[in-house]
Amino acid sequence: MFKIKKAITKRDFLDNILITGFHGIGEVGYIASTQLIEAFEGERIGIIDSETLPSFVAMDKNRLSLPFEIFKFDRFVTILPNFQPNPQEIHGFCKGIVEWVISNEFKEAFLIGGLDNRFQKSDEKPYRCVLTQKYEEKAKKLDLPMLERGLYVTGPLALLLAYFEMEDFPALAVLPYGKRDRPDPRAASIAVEEFSKIYNVEIDISELLKDAQRVEEELEEMLRQQKEKMMEEAQSPIDRTNYYI
Repeated sequence: MFKIKKAITKRDFLDNILITGFHGIGEVGYIASTQLIEAFEGERIGIIDSETLPSFVAMDKNRLSLPFEIFKFDRFVTILPNFQPNPQEIHGFCKGIVEWVISNEFKEAFLIGGLDNRFQKSDEKPYRCVLTQKYEEKAKKLDLPMLERGLYVTGPLALLLAYFEMEDFPALAVLPYGKRDRPDPRAASIAVEEFSKIYNVEIDISELLKDAQRVEEELEEMLRQQKEKMMEEAQSPIDRTNYYI
């Protein structure tokens, strides 16, 4: 089940741009999404509910933070998955996002992920891109470095791209090279910088990088707690319906 609660009315999303990223390599997608929300002081406008909602909440600036939240700033809407969706419903989760975006007449999608920096060549840009066919015309004006043949996007980001392609919707994924074994705020800032160029908005990257250590420490603690919870539920003989990664 995919259900959005508290979202504003359809007319408020016309020609908006969706932004989202998940907990992949270097946590790049999630960190970059968070950086954009903080840089523009995004307002939370909605919450995503699901059958296997991760059993975590936290406090964030005197507000209860939930697993899947939706923020808005200017003409941009960010879906922030504080935790990975349950693998059992990942297809429905991603398909639900795509259907919601299209039915609310968004203009395009800007997706963020990470690439293993072991594949990076010394003479290339610090990121690669993947896009749907509908985005190709715009991409010609941007001189984007495309993902090499033989490398693959996996996980929820891949599903979003696949469903957007099926629906003939313009979507671009920016994939900075990042550290595989730890959160990488610096790689995330590369995606944020590319976002600022494409959409002609000003973002102080230096300020984001100053906060990099705090972000990394908070994420490592969150991931540690998530891993412990996952192991507890996997060992429980009573209920494993909330198992997720």
